[in-house]
Parts: sequence; C-alpha cells; structure tokens
Amino acid sequence: MGFAGRPFIFFAVAVLGCSAGLTLIRSASADVTPRKTTSTAAAHPDHDSSAKSRAIRVEARLQVGEELDLGATGRSVGDQFVFSGNLVSAEGPEEHLVGRIGGFCVITDLERNAGPCASTAVLPEGQITLQGEQAGIPVPVPVVNAITGGTGEFRKAHGQVTQRVLTPATWQLTFDVSDVQPPRTEDGRTPSEVPTPMSPSLPGK
Repeated sequence: MGFAGRPFIFFAVAVLGCSAGLTLIRSASADVTPRKTTSTAAAHPDHDSSAKSRAIRVEARLQVGEELDLGATGRSVGDQFVFSGNLVSAEGPEEHLVGRIGGFCVITDLERNAGPCASTAVLPEGQITLQGEQAGIPVPVPVVNAITGGTGEFRKAHGQVTQRVLTPATWQLTFDVSDVQPPRTEDGRTPSEVPTPMSPSLPGK
C-alpha cells in the first residue's frame, strides 16, 4: 500500500513513536552528501569531559509507507507498518538533506490502537536508534520516545525524541541527545588530543 487512504494515515500515526525533533542544522548542499549537524549544547559533566548534549531538529519526509496485514484479515494484533524516508533541515530559506530514517511498528493493543515502534535515524555523525509506543492510532498525537543507542559520535548516546505529525508523510522530529562523543582517530584519541606536528628547525635558526 502507498500513502493514499486510511491505511497510510493509520501507518503514519503508528510510527509517531519512532520519530524525533531537532536543532538548527548547518547549511548543507541540498541534493548531495549530507553535512554534519551543528552542536548547540555545553560540555556534558560525565566521565568524558569532551562528551556533549545536543538538540537536533529535522523533518522526516516519508518515501515508503507499507501496511502489512498479517494473521486475520483486517486490523488485528500483529499487523505491521514499515516506513522509510529522508531527514531534512527546514531551517533557513532553503531545505537541506541531512540524513534518512527507517523503521517499523507492530500493533499489540487493538482497544487502545497502540503498539511499539523501532526506528533508526542515519546522520553524517552516526546512527541513532529509537524505540517506544504510539497510542491513539489513527489519531495523530505528539509522542516522546527513547533514544536507545547509536554509532559513531552517538555510540554512547541516550535521551529522548519528540515527534509530531505535520502531514501523513511529514513528521517533525526533535532529538535531545546526551553523551555525544567527539570523533576519534585510529589510535583512539580525539582530534584535540592529537599533537600538532612541529616544523623542523633549520641549522642557525
């Protein structure tokens, strides 16, 4: 199934629990390789003094939204919704592609029209994994779900993501991420820990 009709509305709201909202993202070339998002928070006080907290605000533009009618015909426990699309910065006069998102939801509670969702946001700095429940399907309601981990600069990440539906195929996501780690070189050091090479001194200087 595509985006038209009730199936997609049901799907789009079901996956609310998989999404998130974000901070200003630095200008990137719109139709090319995503650029790094911008860090906006102060240093995190935990064991790694270089770790930071960040907020990232983006819009998810769905390109795929499929309802899988499993088990009994019609809406039933175990039905799944699978989705994927691009993450776009809508800040400033132009939109900029900054990544992508994909995931799925499973209907487990017909009385509440609810079920757990899991998704992965892919950004230039790494991946962020998300998980939580969405209730009220097919009524679009804001939802806050958990950041469960990640890779790259988000390898120790935790926090939460807030999502609201702008249209069935467009979600506003805000990621509040803690313990964002700086990139490291092959020997495990951060760029600030790598000594700057000294120019050789010449005789008589």
